[in-house]
Amino acid sequence: MVKTLLDYNAQVVTPITNGVSIPVPISPAGVQIAGVGVYIDPAVPAHFPNKVELKATIGVNVLLDTPNILVRIWRAGTEIFYARAEYEDFFNDDGIISLHMVDVNVPAGTQNYQLIVENQDANSTATVVGPVIFSAMAIGG
Repeated sequence: MVKTLLDYNAQVVTPITNGVSIPVPISPAGVQIAGVGVYIDPAVPAHFPNKVELKATIGVNVLLDTPNILVRIWRAGTEIFYARAEYEDFFNDDGIISLHMVDVNVPAGTQNYQLIVENQDANSTATVVGPVIFSAMAIGG
């Protein structure tokens, strides 16, 4: 079956390591590090069924102990994805978190996605240092 590209959007906060310095807050607090939106036009016959592919790359630096970094994606005020990355090394560890998620049968209209991080280990410290890239591709049919 033929698929139709309905929309695409990306936010490149920084394409490099050490391009930003965003402290990762301790849970339950979180910080949005990127956001993207796509438009699913109800006038396009292929708008349903649909899928929105979400991809993210997040570079982190561990400053103290072994953080458990929780990555969340929200759409329209609802959490639709979460995953945890645990770092085992103790000090000055760099890492890349890469994720791919598919949101299925998204309602027509503008859909905004938020990429959020938080640290589940109160005894550790981590910082988002880049790269930070977040993209959404809406596909219909």
